[in-house]
Amino acid sequence: MTMPWNRCKALLSQYMYTDTVTVYRQQSVEDAEGADDYDLVAVYTDTPCHLTQYGKELQSGQLAREFFTRTDLRICLDPKYDILPNDILTITHDGQTFQLNAAKAFKYPTHQE
Repeated sequence: MTMPWNRCKALLSQYMYTDTVTVYRQQSVEDAEGADDYDLVAVYTDTPCHLTQYGKELQSGQLAREFFTRTDLRICLDPKYDILPNDILTITHDGQTFQLNAAKAFKYPTHQE
């Protein structure tokens, strides 16, 4: 017997995941001289996802020497991928590229945010 969410996962993959994400993670590497170093390594490349704007209101504010704006963007993707806090996500959406820092992933049986 198939679980009811397997059909939902297939539909999400077919109709909703029209964007792609490349996930970079800081990992220890060895530099050219043989010393230990850290570098960003792509752990998932061109993975199907869906980029969405979570809150519609633009958040902004004034500090002593700057004016800032913030938009709350989230991605949804298959829960089989392990997205860790501080991963760097490069998302391609309708010809635009966004670079986000990941927070803790929230996984459902059908997808994760």
